[in-house]
Amino acid sequence: MTGVDTTELHDDYAQALNLLVATLAAGGKAAPPLEPQPPVDLMAALAESVREARRARNGGHS
Repeated sequence: MTGVDTTELHDDYAQALNLLVATLAAGGKAAPPLEPQPPVDLMAALAESVREARRARNGGHS
């Protein structure tokens, strides 16, 4: 229909979920959840990127 060959696509999430279900069904335990990470401050990252671009454009001077 769209010309996309879906036989080469791989679903990592489904594979991991199937492994978890099989592990739990066999009496195993799930790995503990990962510790939450603080969110990235996108505005600070953007501001730093702009500063670096300006420095590069001005020959290293701000």
